[in-house]
Amino acid sequence: MKRVLTTAALAAAMSIFAEPARAATALVTAQQYCGGNTFSTCATITSSQDVVSGNTVLTLTVLNSSPNAGSVFTSIGIANLPAGADVTSGAVISSTGTVNYTFAGDDPAGLIGAGIFSDVVGFEAVPPPTTNGLNAGESVTFTFTFDGIYDLSGIQYALHDQGGAPLGCESSTKLVISGSVGGGYDANDAVCGPPTTTVPEPASMTLLATGLAGLGGIVRRRNKSAK
Repeated sequence: MKRVLTTAALAAAMSIFAEPARAATALVTAQQYCGGNTFSTCATITSSQDVVSGNTVLTLTVLNSSPNAGSVFTSIGIANLPAGADVTSGAVISSTGTVNYTFAGDDPAGLIGAGIFSDVVGFEAVPPPTTNGLNAGESVTFTFTFDGIYDLSGIQYALHDQGGAPLGCESSTKLVISGSVGGGYDANDAVCGPPTTTVPEPASMTLLATGLAGLGGIVRRRNKSAK
C-alpha cells in the first residue's frame, strides 16, 4: 500500500511540472488573397502556431490558387518577425504535385522589396524553378521552428510568382500578405493587368442603331425639302 501511495504522489508531483498541453492557435484559416506588386496572383493561406518543447512552431500551408496560366510560386516565406525572434529550422512536411523546396534561413530569392519587411526566411524552389515550384492547383505545407515562445499574429506571408504574367506586365510578381490595423490580413494591390475593354450591352446597341436610323431619316427629309 505504501508503494502505491508513493507512486501516486510522484505522478501527481510530475504532473505539476509537466508542460501543459496546448492547442495550436489558428492565424489564418483557408483564406484566399489576390494581389502583387506588378500583376495580380492568388494564394490560399492556412497557418497556425503551436508551442513544442519551449519553442514556437509555425505551420504554413500554401495553395497556389492563381487563375493565371503558367503561374508558379518559386519562393515562399515569412517576414516581420517578432523582435528578437530567430527561426532555427524549417521543413517541408507535406506536399502535392512535384514540389521540391529547400529551406533558406535568410532572404529567399525574389522576396525582397514590394512592401516586404525585414527578417525574411522561407523556402526556395530547387532549380529549375519552373519545374519544381508550386504550380496552380498545387499546395505545400512548411514548418518554421523559432528559438523561443513568440506571438506570430503580426507576421507577413510573402510569395514570389514567376509565371502567368498578363501581356504587357513584368514576368514576376510578389504577393505580400500583411496584418491589418483592424485585425486579419490584407494583400498588396497589383498595378499591372490586361487592358480593360467594355463590350456594349445588346440593349445599348439597339438604341444606337435606332438613333442612327432616325438621324438618317431626318437627313433625307432635309435633302428633299432643299430640292
